[in-house]
Amino acid sequence: MLWRRCKEQLNRSEKELEELKKYTADLERIVSDKTRALEEAHMALQVLNIKLEVQKTHAEESKLRAKAANAAKSEFLSSMSHELRTPLNAIIGFSEILQDRYFGDLNERQADYIKDIWESGKHLLALINDVLDISKVEAGKMELDLSQVNISVLLLGSAAMIREKVVKHNITMRIAVSDDLETLTIAADEIKIKQVMFNLLSNAAKFTPDEGEISIKATKQDSIIRVTVADTGIGISPMELESIFDPFYQVSGGIKDKTPGTGLGLALSRRFIEMHGGQLWAESKGTGAGSTFIFTLSLRQITD
Repeated sequence: MLWRRCKEQLNRSEKELEELKKYTADLERIVSDKTRALEEAHMALQVLNIKLEVQKTHAEESKLRAKAANAAKSEFLSSMSHELRTPLNAIIGFSEILQDRYFGDLNERQADYIKDIWESGKHLLALINDVLDISKVEAGKMELDLSQVNISVLLLGSAAMIREKVVKHNITMRIAVSDDLETLTIAADEIKIKQVMFNLLSNAAKFTPDEGEISIKATKQDSIIRVTVADTGIGISPMELESIFDPFYQVSGGIKDKTPGTGLGLALSRRFIEMHGGQLWAESKGTGAGSTFIFTLSLRQITD
């Protein structure tokens, strides 16, 4: 009886030992598999780190090449702009002399040709000047010449610059400046803000049909001045509301017989406003619904 119990106990022990050996073997295999998986993951991580380092190096090299190319482009544009302006000024000057008939009268066809030469020369000169300005901005060489500027006076002066154009096309122009801006001055680059206003108003006149309307509005809210130039022109499609601020972008469907733009005015205007710490954007309900351009300026003071 005792012998049988001992034998049964021994058999159970041997069976448990076999199970333990099997469990140990399974555990060792699991540990081995996990270890191998960890080693493979570690190797994959090392390879990924190497790839990331290579990509980072390539990105830095590409950034340096792009910076060098942009600097070379800006230098080229600046140089070419200066070289082209000299003969263009001569062409414009001589065409003005001919238009004034200093050397004799002109027949109708000659007068038309001379006018075309003068207008084309002025248009090309405006394009060259814009290219020169935008190359300076991109190269970081454009600086603000700050002074105390009265926004009300500036807006009235800007409107006067395009008065002849709007009168010619019988376009109504309205100006509304809030009372708290009448005598207020802000620190700004007067020439650049005037250039922004001229670009916006010229575009409004160009894309507004005869008998249309252009309105200028300026208001102050807290420490921000908000200037709006709205027109009843051809409008802007939603797809173009941002594209119009890209250099050389031209809005399709302009008004017939109106002088084409350079495609740089809005790009420069946005950069000039951003240099002042403000924003410039466009709004429109779509084609044929007119357009509105808004920019903001802060009431900062000039510091020494």
